[in-house]
Amino acid sequence: MSTWDASTRRSIGEVLTDRIETARLRRESPTGSAIDGDMTFESLPTVYRGTAFRSALEASWAATLDSLGITWEYEPEMVTLPSGARYLPDFKLPEIGTWLEVKGTGVPRIEKAFEFGESLSCTCPQVRGIQHCSCRWPGGELVLVGHPPRPFSPSMDENYDHWPYRAKRRLAWRHGGFTTWSSTRGRAAWLVRCPDCQRTTWFDTPCCRACSGGLAEAHGFQSGSAELKFTRISGPAASATGDSEEAGAW
Repeated sequence: MSTWDASTRRSIGEVLTDRIETARLRRESPTGSAIDGDMTFESLPTVYRGTAFRSALEASWAATLDSLGITWEYEPEMVTLPSGARYLPDFKLPEIGTWLEVKGTGVPRIEKAFEFGESLSCTCPQVRGIQHCSCRWPGGELVLVGHPPRPFSPSMDENYDHWPYRAKRRLAWRHGGFTTWSSTRGRAAWLVRCPDCQRTTWFDTPCCRACSGGLAEAHGFQSGSAELKFTRISGPAASATGDSEEAGAW
């Protein structure tokens, strides 16, 4: 369960419908895969809450955003970059002025996300070396890259030292890992729940992207933090007795 669980688990009917549609899409589509450490992220079409995603990793990011209470839109619009290239971002997070591009390990074409991020960054003038930002979103709209989660390793946690090897291996297999991202701005972006508006948002300036309130008293989480469990959506390979984020392979 994530640090901020919005209680957005799907009903059994929703799960079954998503699995049926996922199975149909996968029968009709070629597959590929990328390996990241001990975890595999297959590039398989996956349906989550009625939305058909291009991969299980994208569907898992949608579920993770749901668990954090962050509103998302999937592939909402095609944009034209300053270079003239056409680009379709994966997620728009409209309530916090943020875009999210999901990329598995070794996936090329990440340069478009960086160009998009640069085109949306703040261009307000500086006065005596200090930038006075008047943008709707602090620092301009933010573009993040969502990565495969950092794997969970019970063998590295002393709380599991007494567990038998097979039990630890099974726990690692069932665990979703920890949410990992990076910013196209070249500096760290932290995840926080704003104490004023109570929205969950990423930030790289000392104010909330949703309400512009101060974040001095808020506790931010870094990418890969152990408090931020990633929600895994695996599709029809999961157990028939629960939601697919609880079991199954990518």
